Amino acid sequence: MEVAGANADYAFSSAFAVDSFGGAAQLLSLGCHAFMKTTSIIVLSGLLLCGCSQKQPSSAGSAIDRVQAGDTSWPDGPNVYSLHITKRDGNSLVGISISMKLPSGKTQTISADTATLSLVPNAPDDKSVMVTFHNPKLQVDSQSSAIVGDYPMELHE
Repeated sequence: MEVAGANADYAFSSAFAVDSFGGAAQLLSLGCHAFMKTTSIIVLSGLLLCGCSQKQPSSAGSAIDRVQAGDTSWPDGPNVYSLHITKRDGNSLVGISISMKLPSGKTQTISADTATLSLVPNAPDDKSVMVTFHNPKLQVDSQSSAIVGDYPMELHE
């Protein structure tokens, strides 16, 4: 087979020569290329799996941080409480009410002008909060009664 040009034969023969310096470098670079390709596939797959995994939608921080001014729904086991807080200043709450639907279908609401927020004593974690109402009013549908003194209520996540 005749190839035009003086250097064409040299380039053709050195591409298959293993014992020449160029051929050994070529084989070495093929090994590095395969290693880098495999490594990059593994790394990119790991990043893809980590990036696509979803963190469980739990509350960030403790339960006490979840209690904020405004209206909040608070699931607590089989119960779902509706919290309304007008203002929160540190651990002091102003204009607070907590409502829940009773098994009888009636709505029970505990409300007070002021309350105090704290962690539940001896709780195993920070997923519980204690709301201590000061002189609250208890209302079940249209019937209401006043409670003299403090009324503590635990809320759990």
